[in-house]
Amino acid sequence: MNEFYQPTKLKIGQHVGVELDPYILNYPMDSQKTTWMADQGGRPFVLRFYQSDKGKVEEFLQNARKYTSIKHPAITPNYPPFYSNLWVFSCSAVCGGENLYSFLGKYPEGAPLNVVISLLDGIAKALDQAHNNNLLHGHLDLSSVQVVNGIGIMTGFGAHNWMQKIDDKDMDNRFIPPEYRKQDQKKSPAADRFAFMRLLMAALLGESILDKNLATDLPESHTHLSDNTWQKLVKWTRESEQARPKNLTEVIRLIRANLYKPDSQDESALKTYIRRQVKKVNKKLIGISAASVASLILALIFWPEANEDPIAIKPAPAKIEKQETPFEKLPKVLEEPLATGGTAPKVEKIPPATFLMGDQNRFGDDNEKPVHEVDIPNGFYISKYEVTFDQYDKFAQATGRSLPLDNGWGRGKRPAINVSWYDAKAYTAWLSEQTGQEYRLPTEIEWEYSARADSSTAFWYGNDVKPGYSVCDSCGSQWDAVSTGPVGSQASNPLGLFDMHGNVAEWIEDCYHDSYEGAPTNNQVWLDNQCDNRVLRGGSWFDIPRVGRSATRYRAQPDLKASNWGFRVVRVIQPL
Repeated sequence: MNEFYQPTKLKIGQHVGVELDPYILNYPMDSQKTTWMADQGGRPFVLRFYQSDKGKVEEFLQNARKYTSIKHPAITPNYPPFYSNLWVFSCSAVCGGENLYSFLGKYPEGAPLNVVISLLDGIAKALDQAHNNNLLHGHLDLSSVQVVNGIGIMTGFGAHNWMQKIDDKDMDNRFIPPEYRKQDQKKSPAADRFAFMRLLMAALLGESILDKNLATDLPESHTHLSDNTWQKLVKWTRESEQARPKNLTEVIRLIRANLYKPDSQDESALKTYIRRQVKKVNKKLIGISAASVASLILALIFWPEANEDPIAIKPAPAKIEKQETPFEKLPKVLEEPLATGGTAPKVEKIPPATFLMGDQNRFGDDNEKPVHEVDIPNGFYISKYEVTFDQYDKFAQATGRSLPLDNGWGRGKRPAINVSWYDAKAYTAWLSEQTGQEYRLPTEIEWEYSARADSSTAFWYGNDVKPGYSVCDSCGSQWDAVSTGPVGSQASNPLGLFDMHGNVAEWIEDCYHDSYEGAPTNNQVWLDNQCDNRVLRGGSWFDIPRVGRSATRYRAQPDLKASNWGFRVVRVIQPL
């Protein structure tokens, strides 16, 4: 039997693995020194070491290999384990974010619904996908979720499932399901569903609710949820396996329905009210009403037929009016109020559409190919202008951030520059919190459709730049290759949007991909397990015209900043 290195003896700076390319231990992530942050070749990793008192080494290795197969944006990737006569450990990617326990500390009374949805939507979908493939997280709690730009990402997925027994040293005691407390632990997707509902309650009511007995101490109602919705959530939070939800995506869908279409009154209560009022009606009045109805029926029976009237007049055919769809009823332009005063950026309504995406003119690079048809089924709102210093500075001051440099060009109505992708994402999260609606950066699909405005040319106005339409190097404006111009200083496109070509290149929500191979065919954020770069679109005051075409796309690391990079925002319209 091998005498593997005991995790309790591990030290900071120690080399583990192979001598030629070792992992260097940075610091332990738990009190038992079984999980470590480490570097290898300048890249960070999380190492989880085998514990001989928890189970067999063969089961550790088999489990670690099994969970390398799972791929989802809401799950940090797992890599093949390391095994030698001395070292046995699993390896996974690092998730740079804020611990969920810390994040929920900002909302002691419970987070807004849009924040809850952003946190848990991806987790719900990832768990449903994993469960369909007979995989489970197994020790889901507040410490196994990191928050990156308001989105929850699970860490250590499946890492403990080899253990004969998972206890409160491995998992927050408040999340341990009843089946784990038995002599023979039963590990199944139901355990994840139990823990997920507790995460949801912590997000909706504040983390301290977990210290109470959820079977008896949950409130009778929730301020922002209908009674029907709340009762379903309470039922799904019960300890019995039969009561737990079978589909976690449906749980989030139900909450989202309350965010955009809240029930004004509980249906059963309304029916009870009507029934009580009917009983109060005086029997005499009922008799009079019945007599009146009978008289009306007799009058209709003996009324002369139309052909007996010598001057019968045909009624004019009723005019059929076109009914507006729910989308058409939405306002064309929104400028939603902020909770702290002022308004969010003005956004323009963009209708559902299908269009060809990519280089249709053979002017572009390989990353603009292949040209493919994409569908935008629900429509969306996008800001008419790039986000300005006025707007960004208000956010920075409200959240205690340092103001970005303006390069001496002025602030006010000029586009905010020297902001990273993370800064832009933080701004959209703040807008969502302030307005109670969902704001984010545009997807590549949304951005390109907005820039094209139903055109197939290099720019929305043609294949060549013209004065008065763009700010770029040799576009014909007074700011060309010198500085940004005030937003809206050039002509708007047919969708009512300004500066889609030039002024500042704009951060996009999506991860960068080298081509459109495997790209989504309908409007969604295109992510990746290893998202090292994000997308920039639209070119800038500094760039030559070719870089500002509708199809041009390029990449940058999300923590970088530049004087020719900015952003605009999308306000999401949920399916109507």
